[in-house]
This record gives sequence, structure tokens and C-alpha cells, in this order.
Amino acid sequence: FTGRLVYYKGADVLLEAFADLKTNAELFFAGTGVLEPELEARAEALGIRERVHFLGRRMTPELRDMFAECDLFVLPSVANSEAFGIVQLEAMVNGKPVINTALPTGVPLVSLDGETGLTVPPSDAAALTAAMEKLLTDDALRMQYGEAARARVLREFSLQTVMEKTRSVLLNRE
Repeated sequence: FTGRLVYYKGADVLLEAFADLKTNAELFFAGTGVLEPELEARAEALGIRERVHFLGRRMTPELRDMFAECDLFVLPSVANSEAFGIVQLEAMVNGKPVINTALPTGVPLVSLDGETGLTVPPSDAAALTAAMEKLLTDDALRMQYGEAARARVLREFSLQTVMEKTRSVLLNRE
């Protein structure tokens, strides 16, 4: 997880989901925010503190290395304040599948369910656990989604493509 530790990011739901994982895994939080002390205490209370790492704020070069090393990226956003989730693009360009939520925003339009990752209902810890289990235990699927994720970013979100789409929208206005 990378982002500010604030209410709409769903980090609390991610902790709940992670606590129910049967697969041996570690969870890394890169970012800071007002909820950090509460999240650390919750990880302790859930008995998972030794597998949950709060890394604080990280600069771009460090984040690139972290994305290169992780198996998957989770964006468990729970509120419409999460409009797009650019961080998904950062994970995807590094060939990582994304687990995101079905918010009525741009979030599920970045990483596509069943193509570049998995999409679960917001605030549904059980669904989030199941999605993490699925990708952590199926290496072939994780690799397939990761490759498709990278290809999607390069195809749909490159500077050239975004500029062309923006130009088209602006020139075709009535």
C-alpha cells in the first residue's frame, strides 16, 4: 500500500483483510497520515504487527524499488474521495497486478477486474482477503495480470495517448 493514511484510503480495511490471510505474506505501508498511530495499534491488536511494516514517507526512487520488489498492490479505498488512484498506474507500469475497489469513480477504470487485477466491493474485508489469497497463491495469474497491467498503462495512459484523447475531447466540443 502506498498513500496517505487517511480515512478514505481504507487502510483499516486492508489490515482487517490481511489479518485473515492464510498465506504467509508481509504487508508494507508506504506513507504517513493522521491514522498511522491508530493503524499501528490495530495491527498490534490483530496480532499481525510483526508482518506489517509502516515505512513512513518514501521518495519516488524508493517507491520504484518497492514496486519492483512487491508481488501485488492493493488500493482498498472506501470513499469517493479517491477519484482515480494514480498510484495504481505506478504499480501497473512496474508489472504488478492491482486489487482495487468498485467505487463509482475512476478507480476501477484504471486497473480492470479480471484483466489487470481484481476489483472488490469497498469496505468488504472478506472480499479483499479472498482477492489477496487468489493472487498470492496463483503465480501464473499474478504474472498474467501484471503483464497486462504494464501493457495497459503503456497503451492507455502514456503522455502521448492522454494528450491525444484530451485534444480530441476539446476539439469536438459543441
